[in-house]
Amino acid sequence: MLKENKKIELNKSKRDYRIEVLDSEFVLNRWDEIKEILESVFRDSQFNGDSQYGDKYSSNRPINHTWKNITEPYQEGLKHIIALDLDNNILGAFLVIPCSNPEGKESCDIGWFFTIELYPRFRHEVMNAIIDKVHEVVKQAGFKRIITNMGTEAGAKFLSKKLHWRA
Repeated sequence: MLKENKKIELNKSKRDYRIEVLDSEFVLNRWDEIKEILESVFRDSQFNGDSQYGDKYSSNRPINHTWKNITEPYQEGLKHIIALDLDNNILGAFLVIPCSNPEGKESCDIGWFFTIELYPRFRHEVMNAIIDKVHEVVKQAGFKRIITNMGTEAGAKFLSKKLHWRA
């Protein structure tokens, strides 16, 4: 017997939203939902080669990396930049962002970036708002540079075009 796939109607429309800097408790409290979103948005992604850990990127990497840094953070002060509509639905996020710099490092490594499926103009608006907040937060923490491997081709294309980052 085949299992029936039920597709939930997705609201792709432009709507009011806010960008929040949230701690890991928020992510833990909504982990099932966030995990499902990560699985969905990275399922068909084209990944860029090897990770900094020497293994191949895969659709599990965003989930595993986020979970590990929530349960066993690699440093203190990790936050998550999350776009929420007025009904608290997650529109997108940049997960695992260092917001403190006790060692005075010049650069920081950041986590995974995504949006849910939205109409293109609205999606770019949300993506830009998230990126602007990431830059504000890491700058306030005293970091001068962001280091990222840009795990997906789509992420690399957007970030290199908007910010002139290199994959």
